[in-house]
Amino acid sequence: MATVLLILFALVLIFRRKIFPWLLLFFVNRLMKKMQDNAHQAKKPTPEKPKKKSPSEMGEYIDYEEID
Repeated sequence: MATVLLILFALVLIFRRKIFPWLLLFFVNRLMKKMQDNAHQAKKPTPEKPKKKSPSEMGEYIDYEEID
């Protein structure tokens, strides 16, 4: 039982000293890359929306009345 606890403790120490800093750096770099991509997308000009036709180009408005 004591050997299992010692092995587990050693693994936790190795994880804290060796693997955790590498994982933290990996995730921070990934987050920075995503933020830079979002910033570049925000700088890109957006495509223009098609203009709506003015009422004179659309034609004449007809008001229909109901007949009872």
